[in-house]
Amino acid sequence: MKKISILYSISLMILPLHYAEASSLANDNAATKHTVIHTVAAKGGSQAQPLTRTAATHPEQWLFASEQRGLLLQRLKANHDTAPEVLLEGEFELLSLLAPYALTLDRKADRVQPIKLKQVEGKTIAQRLPLLPMLPFEIQWICSQVRPQDGNLYAWFGGENGQSQQWLLGNATHWAPQILRSQAIPVNSRDCAIDGDTLYVSEPQAGIWQFDASPFADGSGTLFQVALDNHITGLAVVNGQLLLADDTGVVRVSQTSASSAAKPNDSTQSQPLVQFSAANAEKLSYTLHGDSSTAPTITWAIYDDHTDEYKFASTSTLALSQQENAPAAAQITEIPAWVESAPSDRPHDTMDDPAIWIHPTTPEKSLILGTHKRWGLLSFSMQGEQVQALPSGRINNVDIRQQVLLGGVKRDIAVATLRDNDSLAFYDIDRTGKIHEYPNQATDLQDIYGMCLYQDGAKLYVFANEKSGRIAQYRVDWHNDAPRITLVRNIHSPSQVEGCVADESQHTLFVGEEDQGIWRFDAQENANTQGTLIIKAEGDLVADVEGIALYQGAQINGKKQDVLVVSSQGNNSYILYQARPPYAQIGRFRIGVNLQGMENGRASSIDGSAETDGLAVTHLPVGQGDWQQGMLVVQDGHNYLPDANQAFKWLPWRSIAQQLQLN
Repeated sequence: MKKISILYSISLMILPLHYAEASSLANDNAATKHTVIHTVAAKGGSQAQPLTRTAATHPEQWLFASEQRGLLLQRLKANHDTAPEVLLEGEFELLSLLAPYALTLDRKADRVQPIKLKQVEGKTIAQRLPLLPMLPFEIQWICSQVRPQDGNLYAWFGGENGQSQQWLLGNATHWAPQILRSQAIPVNSRDCAIDGDTLYVSEPQAGIWQFDASPFADGSGTLFQVALDNHITGLAVVNGQLLLADDTGVVRVSQTSASSAAKPNDSTQSQPLVQFSAANAEKLSYTLHGDSSTAPTITWAIYDDHTDEYKFASTSTLALSQQENAPAAAQITEIPAWVESAPSDRPHDTMDDPAIWIHPTTPEKSLILGTHKRWGLLSFSMQGEQVQALPSGRINNVDIRQQVLLGGVKRDIAVATLRDNDSLAFYDIDRTGKIHEYPNQATDLQDIYGMCLYQDGAKLYVFANEKSGRIAQYRVDWHNDAPRITLVRNIHSPSQVEGCVADESQHTLFVGEEDQGIWRFDAQENANTQGTLIIKAEGDLVADVEGIALYQGAQINGKKQDVLVVSSQGNNSYILYQARPPYAQIGRFRIGVNLQGMENGRASSIDGSAETDGLAVTHLPVGQGDWQQGMLVVQDGHNYLPDANQAFKWLPWRSIAQQLQLN
């Protein structure tokens, strides 16, 4: 097997591109051609990646993918280069790094080859890991994603046929690759880049698309930059700025979609940053080197398919200084889900609202009730297994009160809104957790939606609402061995509401107006009907405001406080507020991925939650250990790891208190 040769172009100069020089490049493209400092024969190459993204000193170390040689390590020096070192023999195409792993495509197997890299006595060692399963499309690009929010490593694989997949690979110490979800992308996409939780994908016909790359994403995309009939073949993100390379080797800073809308081909007209003078350039990459005492420089790399060479150039980061992005938004704490319920029996929007039933003697035998809004009411064990299913109809929201005196007997009562006939469905839960259904109770609501229960002494009430914003308060009595309701008053919010919770200690009703925020009403049947908007949907609380629940007696900085838990559906998060004035925000979080969770009664990796509708919380024990402080359960609008129908997810309150440092 022949060794790879190094081609040095001695007529080309090392020319760092400083800011003062950058302005001249718009009128002197020839000057940028001299930024090329190395050309390296690729031997069937496709993509180069730096061994480390930042290097304080030379020589820089780069990994090459070669279909003829395998995985190569190349050291670039200012004066001369040595021959590349073969780390692994093979037929490799594409390359992406996420320390301590590398991902490449084994062309012989047509499968992704993970490689573990480690340093032994100053020498780089490459170890093959098991091939990933064959994907249902031909892979055109690979992008790696490191998420500090959950400490996990992810990868994106995309094809020309409009398909891509996001994989959860594990973390730096635990390699456990598994498909997270599928994502539709533009047909004929050429390359990708990751910036935090944002995935950029280039499409020759339209421009640059932007997708949410978080584990909570809904799959929708935005045309980030319009560039019709473009020749963009390489993408990279440097300090939050998206860089585009075309097939001639010209590298430019991306223009925003707003600025490029008037000029669809603006991406090909903006000022060049680097010019490689390539014939068919692909796959842009870079490394930073230098220290804080001087302006760091950037080494750029592309692969030229026409000449089968890797080409390198050097510029100064000062060339990007006038286009620095605004500071990134603060990251939201992610707390892993612990348990995931059995999924819905059908796709799309089916699960909606949960409630928690506490077993009278054995907390670990408690149940999660969940609404299946196309079919009925479900119950699940604390391990996520479905226990019971009642075909009540289009159930939307559900709530529970236990040991309520009705008909001279203390009963555990669940009530749900039934959208089939604008009625209320009533259930009795016996000591074993078996659910029995009573006859429905008709209401005068139109398009009944959400509800919650309120107990005032010995009296039980239902607050049920409709999409107009009307909230009807019904008293629950006992008649002919079944519940019966009586309308006692109406209250109103300005627009659509759904989630609500009653705080019996204050005789207060909290209602979520989806677009505006949280209202406070007096819950007593003879009280004033005027409400107060106490928390606006702004800042951290992003509409829609959906589920809302009350955790009683939380330890907050050494004091017991009741806490409102609210679903901020617009950004897939949950916010804690004081349940009494001034209703200050206590903390916020997301429910994230757990590599060692439980799904439907089995140990399994489970995803986080997204676009949550309903949620429920209890301060009462639901088990031993971490579960002794109660729990939070939420509806998950997008069930991944892998793609599946909707489900419910829950976690112990103690993990929330610890992660948010509430005490």
